[in-house]
Amino acid sequence: MSYTVAMLCIHTSPLDTPGKTKDAGGMNVYIQELARELALQDIKVDIYTRRTDAQTPLVVSVQPNVRVIHIKAGPLAPLPKDELYQYTPTFARHVDEFRRREGIHYDIIHSHYWISGVTAMRLACHWGIPHITMFHTMGRLKQTANPDAPEPPLRLEMEQRLLHHVDRVITATNDEKNQILRCCSATTGRVATIPCGVDLQLFTAHEKHEARRRLELDPHTPVVLFAGRLDPFKGPDQLLQAAALMRQPAQIVIVGGKLCGDKDLQQLRQLAHTLGIEQRVSFVGAQPRGKMPLFYSAADVTVVPSYHETFGLAAVESLACGTPVVATRAGGLMTVVQHGVSGLLVPRWPGAFAERIDLLLRDKELHARMSANARRSVEQFGWHCVALQVSAVYEELVSDGYSLVAL
Repeated sequence: MSYTVAMLCIHTSPLDTPGKTKDAGGMNVYIQELARELALQDIKVDIYTRRTDAQTPLVVSVQPNVRVIHIKAGPLAPLPKDELYQYTPTFARHVDEFRRREGIHYDIIHSHYWISGVTAMRLACHWGIPHITMFHTMGRLKQTANPDAPEPPLRLEMEQRLLHHVDRVITATNDEKNQILRCCSATTGRVATIPCGVDLQLFTAHEKHEARRRLELDPHTPVVLFAGRLDPFKGPDQLLQAAALMRQPAQIVIVGGKLCGDKDLQQLRQLAHTLGIEQRVSFVGAQPRGKMPLFYSAADVTVVPSYHETFGLAAVESLACGTPVVATRAGGLMTVVQHGVSGLLVPRWPGAFAERIDLLLRDKELHARMSANARRSVEQFGWHCVALQVSAVYEELVSDGYSLVAL
């Protein structure tokens, strides 16, 4: 059955380069890749995001059946996501105006992150259609993982409200589902676990020495990789501190952020200098997704030292390229990384990371065994399988008797 879906992602565009800003990361990849795969099932997807630049076209056609629509709400400039709540009524009104002008009748609204969820609640009620949300990260779970960084009370309140108003919550792992059921009083029937995905055609292994040559890395020195947003929650500082404790020689490559004017990147540079390892650390900025398989293939180990990950896209991409992962024993990483099989899970402190990275660099037999296991450990996360599960939820909800005609 064919559907028309309105996806909302207010605070960041799926067209933004992952890792370049604090708001562009795995969620951007998830939305774009899911929409592409749904389109192949004859499902039309309009992705609504906030317009932040006057030069950005109103509508960008990504492929047949997929459009990104830029909606004016607030100033035409990037804003911290915690400031966007005040513009959600305006955003909802302009989305509905666009829908009316285009004569579109949506069957499903699918929101991403809590700010979009709040907006989607208004629209779902007005249009009389089911509302699915994916938090990608929940404030309460994030706060539990790092109590020293409390989340805004408004976010906590709105997420709780969403749990009781949406028709389905999609979680990426059973661990996330169980935490939501336990900590947030959600109803079991409202929560569906569907993993995030990975592009198994793009993320494949390249020959290691050739990858290092193309990236201008030393072909003879082991490479330890961090890839992602340079948000302190992601823990790039933990990797630098671990690198200072390591006994095995290695070059540390940090993919993420902007090379100019990025406060987080500048702080990491200063930390590397303070630790006396600046000569071994390369900051290369955010990279196009098409180039990331080279970085994963060039690395001996990918490190994911986050406080918490709902899923852990960098870990999955690395494993798809045959590179073992050392990650925090937390959240979705415990599902993605099979401890002792495709990587190692450790407590989140620099000494533990240093010890396990050293182990993988020193023990060639262990490294080879994990590399051989890596790819097949994530093959079930292909986007085609993910999209089939999401579209099954769409069909279930539409079949439950909602009106398919917008009000």
